[in-house]
Amino acid sequence: MTDKQKAHAKAYSYLRFSTPEQMKGDSFRRQTSLAQQYAERHGLELDEHSFEDLGISAYQGRNQEAGALKMFLIAVEEGIIERGSYLLVESLDRISRQSARKASSLLGDICDMGITVVTLFDGKLYDQETLDRDPVAFIMAVLIFMRANEESATKARRLRSVWEGKRKRIAAGESIRLTSRGPQWLRPTVDGLSFEIIPERGAVVRRIFSMALDGIGKQSITEKLNTDGVPVFGRGQHWHTSYVDKILNNPATYGTLVPFTSQPEKKADRKACDPIEGYFPAVIDRETFERFQSLKASKAPRRGRHSQQPLKNILGGLATCPLCDGIMTRVSKNEAKGWVYLACQRAKQGAGCSYNAVRYDLIEPAIRNQLLHLIDDCPSGDDSLDDKIQQVRSNLEGVEGALSNILESIENGLNPKEYPTIGERLADIQNERDTLQGVLSELLQRQTTFSGDMATRRATKLGKTIQEHPDDRTMINSHMRECFSKVVIDFLSGDLVFHWKHGGETRLMYKEPAFESVDL
Repeated sequence: MTDKQKAHAKAYSYLRFSTPEQMKGDSFRRQTSLAQQYAERHGLELDEHSFEDLGISAYQGRNQEAGALKMFLIAVEEGIIERGSYLLVESLDRISRQSARKASSLLGDICDMGITVVTLFDGKLYDQETLDRDPVAFIMAVLIFMRANEESATKARRLRSVWEGKRKRIAAGESIRLTSRGPQWLRPTVDGLSFEIIPERGAVVRRIFSMALDGIGKQSITEKLNTDGVPVFGRGQHWHTSYVDKILNNPATYGTLVPFTSQPEKKADRKACDPIEGYFPAVIDRETFERFQSLKASKAPRRGRHSQQPLKNILGGLATCPLCDGIMTRVSKNEAKGWVYLACQRAKQGAGCSYNAVRYDLIEPAIRNQLLHLIDDCPSGDDSLDDKIQQVRSNLEGVEGALSNILESIENGLNPKEYPTIGERLADIQNERDTLQGVLSELLQRQTTFSGDMATRRATKLGKTIQEHPDDRTMINSHMRECFSKVVIDFLSGDLVFHWKHGGETRLMYKEPAFESVDL
């Protein structure tokens, strides 16, 4: 480029910090000042708006994927920034701290777009000609990228080691806090070692669980909090269903921290570590949390505007057809005369099942008279659950290994565009991994929530409820849904088949084998 052409060229400053705190120091002023001085010295027109990635890491390439650097590249591609312009950076590691191969490839792409990259700390220029014809400059750029990547990798390993050390010390019983950040119903204590409950917010959390255990849905809970003017946690203006759901499913509510870890190079792939019980002060007890998890796994018998009405069917949300496994609902021909039945909902809608009606006046008395004996026979649980978890973990390990091999091949130069089947296989493996992770999470939750010991305690509570509140169908149904996943109304045998959530089933007879057909 001639001096005349250079005098009319435009320059753009690119500033990046890995943490927002760096902006408070001298780094921002220094980078800005260096860009202004260089432009004045070389007769460049410095654009008044710099491209800034503040608090964005270049180690994982986030500035290139979604930051201001990406916006710069798009502007060049679309002609908003002209070829022959200058990109002023303090040093090459501001552009990228990825592997030397990826970083040098990014530098080459920028230069191929007709942009000259200037490193302000040493005044070096990198353009197409420099990279093609000056091997020393190219090698020096690669070495700079290698050093920057190694520095970031070392820092990431050290930071990860510090976090692992903290987790081990906490697991060993030491009073230590991982960070000052905790759930929004807690605040750090003055001693810097733990957290304490914010009283008014703790009361809100307990209220949310109380409403959920009463069978009120998340949408209704959210509306109630907003109607009552309950202050929102954080900076939001209103309560949202998603946050209510987050509270109801957060182990921190009963004091347990589930820390996550990730590979330094793949920060987005987080993996849950062993939970640390007692890390937070508990705002509810664990049994309350697990009661909700159990209820969540069953179908609520009442929804929407009906959620507050008295329950008339003691098996609401549980009664199941033996033919199609569909829900059986309450049907009333003449309630005053006792003409009330349970019938398959699918058959009622003409959706394919055979219509069979079962007299409700036989079902409820049988349950009340025999349920205490059924509770005494509560099975120990699903002995195969541990084997299932181990099998899923093994499958997941194999899938993650295959995924890692493909990604490594791509990083080493394999172009998915040249081999379409590679891209398809990658997508299939990622979907399979996501599915297995979901299955594993469900099994682990089931192992915790539906263990034999927990099931026995819930069954005991059900028995106590029947004895102390015999007329409260709503309360009895709520406890039944904690214990059972479904109750099959086997009108062919005259049995009620109770399927325990932790595994196993128990039968009790409600009448001699027979069934009635009713024309509605």
